Amino acid sequence: MTEARLPSERDAAPKTAVFLFVVALLLLFYVSPMALSFVGVKYDLPEGPAWQKLHPATSVAILAFCAALALRQRPLHRLVALAAAFPGATYFIAMWLLLTLHGMINQHAQITALVEPYALSLVALFLYDDLSPGRRRALRKFLHVTIIVNALIGVAEYVFGWRLFPYVISGVEIDGDFRSTALFGHPLLNACTTGTYILCLFLGGDRELRPAWRVLALLTTLLAMFAFGGRTAIVASSLVIGLVSLKNLAGVLLGARFDIRWVVLAMLLTPALIGGAAAAILGGVLNRFVDRFVDDNGSGEARVIVLQMFDKFDLTAMLVGPPPDLVGSYLNSFGIGIGIENNWLALLFQYGAWMTLFFCCGLFALFWEFWRRGGKGITLIFVYFLIVISSAIGLATKTLIFAHFSVLLLFLFERPPVAVVAASPQRAPNDYGHDGLDAFSEADAWPGERSIA
Repeated sequence: MTEARLPSERDAAPKTAVFLFVVALLLLFYVSPMALSFVGVKYDLPEGPAWQKLHPATSVAILAFCAALALRQRPLHRLVALAAAFPGATYFIAMWLLLTLHGMINQHAQITALVEPYALSLVALFLYDDLSPGRRRALRKFLHVTIIVNALIGVAEYVFGWRLFPYVISGVEIDGDFRSTALFGHPLLNACTTGTYILCLFLGGDRELRPAWRVLALLTTLLAMFAFGGRTAIVASSLVIGLVSLKNLAGVLLGARFDIRWVVLAMLLTPALIGGAAAAILGGVLNRFVDRFVDDNGSGEARVIVLQMFDKFDLTAMLVGPPPDLVGSYLNSFGIGIGIENNWLALLFQYGAWMTLFFCCGLFALFWEFWRRGGKGITLIFVYFLIVISSAIGLATKTLIFAHFSVLLLFLFERPPVAVVAASPQRAPNDYGHDGLDAFSEADAWPGERSIA
């Protein structure tokens, strides 16, 4: 596979563009929609000025990309270079524009709901190679600190029953929901992002991170997952961790070499974790979390009821997109006021089968761009992400979930440069291509796993 990086001109990126991109990342992780609502910005309300409908991180990221083009001597040449370097993203943009035109003209959709989920991720993909190694290292540290701080705030909110910002959705404050909102806002966004971070660390992301800090970060974020209450994210991430752990254990039993330090650490931590979990359950700390598995306030039932929507529209309407007012009316009649909690069904009922098919092909092409840049085990992280967004409205509405996910992959799970081996001359340094989809390769094991030989 050809190299994905841009030519050497990436080292001459305009400082203004880099600065704006860094500001966009700060806004992405430290200014949640609930923080915007707290200061009076009508981000998720139908009324209000148009400039308030995009998250500030998205707006600044778009400015960063425009600056990266405008401040170069040959901006059109830069666009051509980007299209050649990122063919999957180029195809996605074509399908994205097609869906946007269809949504605005035929379905009367809000343009911000089409722009917000993907704009920052595209900008991050295009500008990442423009960052110097020093800036990337600094931003990796920033992400570690941010995720840990968010996790600690989430645990504090859960234990003490307070919130950093009021839990508000569409101008309505949510009462009776124990889940923490912390810095990122919605509990599902918190859970998905924290779960992604956990898998990145567990599968070996950021190899510069010291083992002790990696273990501490994993323990802190694992604890925070219960505070955020994302059931699907917890189950999906646990399955990934369990499968990889079983694979590693099987390898050890079959004679594979391993780092004895990790065995000692596991022997010390496992009883402590089991004891801590038992104490938390017996002490009633996790009662609210366990109760949500038993009673989810109709969330699971709503996912089943929404299937009745197929009986309400004929084939033509389903192909080109049913009338939005009728979709909303039927959802209300079914008692589903929060929307369709399935990413793919939500796209289908908003834009119709044809446009959803074209757009999903483009979306998976964009996923491929991030996948091919990732290290061993990236397939497992994408499986986790697809499971999580399939259990919620996901990318079918105005959300920052993919922006969080893509930034973590770029900075924490970048594929390490491949050394040139004489016996394999076809491989090139810094090649982002994968030899296959075998996510359960030896490199997927514990990040600290090294030979004792």
